[in-house]
Amino acid sequence: MHSEAQGKFSKLFVRVTEPIVFGNRGRTLLVLAAVTIFMVWQALHLKVDSGFEKQLPLGHPYIKVFKQYEKEFGGANVVLFAVTEKKEKDIYNPAFMNTLRAVTDSVTFLPGTDRARVSSIFTPDVRYLEVVEEGFAGGNVISADFTPTPENLDKVKANVSKAGIIGRLVANDQRGAMIFSELLEKDPITGKTIDYIKTAGVIEDIRQKYINSKMYEYRLKADHEPLKAGEVVRREYHDPRSLFFRFKTIVVDTEAADGSSQVFELEGSDFDVAEVANPNFNPDIDIHIIGFAKVVGDVADSLLEVVGFFFLTLALTWMLLTLYTGSALIALIPLSCAVLAVIWELGMLHLFGYALDPFGILVPFLVLSIGVSHGIQITSFWLYEVADHGLDSFAASRATYRRLVVPGISAVLTNVVGFGTILLVPIGIVQEMAVNAMFGLVAIIFCKKMLLPCLLSYAKISNPVEFRAHQARRDRIFEPIWSAVSTLTLKPFAIGTIVLSIGFYLYNDHVAKDLKIGELLDGVPELRPDSRYNRDSKTIVDNFSIGVDVMKVIAESKADGCIDHGIIENIDRFSWRMQNTPGVQSTLSLPQAQRKVFNAYGESNPKWNVLPRESGALVITVQPFPSSTGLLNEDCSAIPVFIFTADHKAETIDGIVSGIDKFIAEQPADSPVKFSKATGNVGVMAAVNDVVAETEPTVLFWVYAGIALCVFISFRTISSVICVLFPLALVSVMSYAVMVWLQIGVKVSTLPVAAFAAGIGVDYGIYIYSVLEECVKNGMSLRDAYKQTLHQTGKAVVFTSLALAGSVCTWLFSGLQFQVDMGILLTIMFVANAVAAVLLLPAFAYFLLKPEKLIAKAAKEAAKAEAAAAKASAK
Repeated sequence: MHSEAQGKFSKLFVRVTEPIVFGNRGRTLLVLAAVTIFMVWQALHLKVDSGFEKQLPLGHPYIKVFKQYEKEFGGANVVLFAVTEKKEKDIYNPAFMNTLRAVTDSVTFLPGTDRARVSSIFTPDVRYLEVVEEGFAGGNVISADFTPTPENLDKVKANVSKAGIIGRLVANDQRGAMIFSELLEKDPITGKTIDYIKTAGVIEDIRQKYINSKMYEYRLKADHEPLKAGEVVRREYHDPRSLFFRFKTIVVDTEAADGSSQVFELEGSDFDVAEVANPNFNPDIDIHIIGFAKVVGDVADSLLEVVGFFFLTLALTWMLLTLYTGSALIALIPLSCAVLAVIWELGMLHLFGYALDPFGILVPFLVLSIGVSHGIQITSFWLYEVADHGLDSFAASRATYRRLVVPGISAVLTNVVGFGTILLVPIGIVQEMAVNAMFGLVAIIFCKKMLLPCLLSYAKISNPVEFRAHQARRDRIFEPIWSAVSTLTLKPFAIGTIVLSIGFYLYNDHVAKDLKIGELLDGVPELRPDSRYNRDSKTIVDNFSIGVDVMKVIAESKADGCIDHGIIENIDRFSWRMQNTPGVQSTLSLPQAQRKVFNAYGESNPKWNVLPRESGALVITVQPFPSSTGLLNEDCSAIPVFIFTADHKAETIDGIVSGIDKFIAEQPADSPVKFSKATGNVGVMAAVNDVVAETEPTVLFWVYAGIALCVFISFRTISSVICVLFPLALVSVMSYAVMVWLQIGVKVSTLPVAAFAAGIGVDYGIYIYSVLEECVKNGMSLRDAYKQTLHQTGKAVVFTSLALAGSVCTWLFSGLQFQVDMGILLTIMFVANAVAAVLLLPAFAYFLLKPEKLIAKAAKEAAKAEAAAAKASAK
């Protein structure tokens, strides 16, 4: 038994669209094929790119301070290079010093680097000061004419100690040295926005240049004026000779006779690649690199692996679909349409001027999952029409379209609303993910609701008898399960199910109260704990008193505030308070440096390790520190306090921010100093955590409000809203409890999970409810109606959840930690949404879905339709 779409809107929609899809199938397929070719062309031009500012909540007060002082005190886009000795010896040896100087030069000329902010013991901004018989002496820690003789090395060692940079630019055990650099969003030379993935590659090349024993030279096979055959035009430090190297485009930049730059684009086949010894190789050193650009590069390097998981997901889903449908060819149809939806999504991204951000690479997986979900529902109903009613492919496709197109599009539009709410989060990367997902959903409407029924109408069944027998065997397996589950429509079981679900909800809600905002683990959560990046991060934290994690609080005062004792003393007290705050490794500020200078004037007597009260004396203490040091601005009206944190965990940041706020609250109303939070990467993280904490309840509210509105418009009953929404709410709160158990915090990468989970789960509820309601309208008892519902669409829901969960389970083997985390969460959600929809919906339906009212309503609608038909025929 089956019924077509009911309701005025449904009938009107089907009457308008059905001729478009089936009236001239060849024309429909031709148009969709043309659009697909165009989208493929667009997708092929899509670039993978990222941007630092997309990670920032630009409207947050911290970020306004960050942008205000970015040029004077630097931003948060820092890259650190730690050069360390492998052997048990210090850095004061010729080989290390030569390598450190070469690495410093390489970092200085890195594209997109703010050269004025590159700092190491070889840069002129790192100076020392000492007391001598004649007064004071000072200078660069390493002079410009330095040569690594024993005498000069001893002098550098002494200067490092005098400069007070151990723990910052030199490791605590003096077996390593740090190079600070800062990237600008736009290359200062070209003016173009920097390509983070390309920049990450150059950063890695710097490391390989000194730790790799091999080097690979590109030698021309033939003349390319002005380049000559045999000339070495390029050097790399990893073997480029892959299977497709000969077809790869190689960019060669050379200098013309007039000194201008010439760029050539050649193919790999134009070169001989020779492996030679690397003259820069130093076997005794290692280089550790951390920073946002390096994270982007490491995530992008895993793209090939992600693509591999994409195809593995397709293969597993196809095998399961083949098992479900009994036909490998038919199984390929819905899967192909899901892939086309992803292609359309990527094409639309490029068409509307977007790039694919490495941190959003899992969105196509989600689009594929939603596409497979809808595809299985449509194919399953088509199988039902073919097997149970003996219809041919074309008739079964039309019947399926009439029955499912409206609830299907309602489900997709509900997904759009759910994903659209993520646009409320004022962070560029999150909003970009939302736009990306909505492009995919638009593609699903065309590829699943139009293309798939059209293709199924052409499907040929070579052996109809065996095909129907396969469907019957599968249905017989499920029959006892459906019979047992249908008992949930009986009063005692319905009450018990609802009571248990409420108890389960309350328990998970209690656990979810411990959910944290922000990061919960050391290192970066996008990468595995044992990844090279996170190992580098640990090495830097263990060997230096500072790391990449720094918050800068700006002390704002009047001009020349650094020679006002009251102002400087207040800033110094703040630095001391922060130094003694849990989670802080060390602090650095101008008053600390001034105290050391004044102490030096007192011949290093401990009793003079204070800040002088006289402005004249303070003037002397400030003179060694120009604004280029980053410790003050030009007129000394703003002085940053650097707070180097032990890590960037949520509780660490919360504790430090709380300590800052407490100090600020203690200041009198007329205090001459205003402490403004915050810059530095930890300041950015604190702002992001604030925004996530503020917007998460809003996003959840609008997700469910939007879904409720869409469901109500589709079915025009409050009962439908409750039946569909409660299972979603239960799974959402359960997902938060799971995040607590797995130590996954709510952050930019996990904030959309609630919307994505609701987007997948609402499909199950809408499909089940639509069939259940119509079966009841046709006069069936609630239990029989639910058995029929499970027979028609329940098996598709269960199969979809198991197929998708089985596919994303493979993500557990990914090298990307956030893909592993998402794999765990999505696996649980796919299964939990299906279980919740199948078990809870009938229990609520017992109390909310009144058969007599629905039957009366259906009869009334039928009478009206007959009267209208009779009136039309009379005319």
